[in-house]
Amino acid sequence: MNLKFYSVKNVQRFLFAGIMMLALSISISAQDRTPAKAYNEGLTELKAKNYEAGLTLMEEALSLSEEGKDDKVIRLSKKNGAIAAYNLAKAKKEAGMMDEALALYDKGIEFNPDYVNNFSGKAVVLQGKGDQMGAMSAFIKAGDVYPEDKADRAAKMYKRAQNIVGKMYTGKSYDEGIAAGKAFLEMRPNNAEVNYFVARCMIEKAQNDEALAHADNAITLAGDAPEDKYYNAKGMALENLGKSADAIATYKMVSGEKYKKQAEYRIQKLGS
Repeated sequence: MNLKFYSVKNVQRFLFAGIMMLALSISISAQDRTPAKAYNEGLTELKAKNYEAGLTLMEEALSLSEEGKDDKVIRLSKKNGAIAAYNLAKAKKEAGMMDEALALYDKGIEFNPDYVNNFSGKAVVLQGKGDQMGAMSAFIKAGDVYPEDKADRAAKMYKRAQNIVGKMYTGKSYDEGIAAGKAFLEMRPNNAEVNYFVARCMIEKAQNDEALAHADNAITLAGDAPEDKYYNAKGMALENLGKSADAIATYKMVSGEKYKKQAEYRIQKLGS
């Protein structure tokens, strides 16, 4: 048997040559990886409902297309990446993995902030986790994303956000109701009902000057047919401020059965 012995220097040369060949192979492979190829592979995975693999490939396609400034693949990767993130987040949510679902909804929003489902999905998860303020904001953003021809769907999102403030008021969480209501009105100032909720919460916290302003806003924003409860809230704020004559005049605006007896009682008490 003939045995060959190599010096340490020779071994190092062989190793170096091997590393160079491996590096060259990787380089060639990387060069073969195009944005379109990654995108098409991702699309195949999404069609097969393999959302995790599809999302990974859409991320790769987006990265490659941004490097190569391929606008078409950038646009398509963002669009389908958002869809992949939503479907994967939905599966995580259904499995009770709320933190993972939330992270994926956020990733979907980052991919495409015009895809409404990630906002509404995020809102539901935040609500389930007890983050009512975050949920309210996400519902409003979902409504804002809808185009004009989907105004009815946008209204449903705004109503869900509005209801969060309403439940804080009816649940006697007045400080939270004021904070949430103000945050809502910063995003959607022309909402009569939320102005009313804020007014009622402020009355309970003896913040009557601000309550009066919000009650007036509710009445103004309601247009030709303000609800009786808006006048009732204004009357309460005026009464608490010691403005009895103005309070009586406001209570007299109440006409419906639900609040009429209460208003008449307040008028009688203030007039005696």
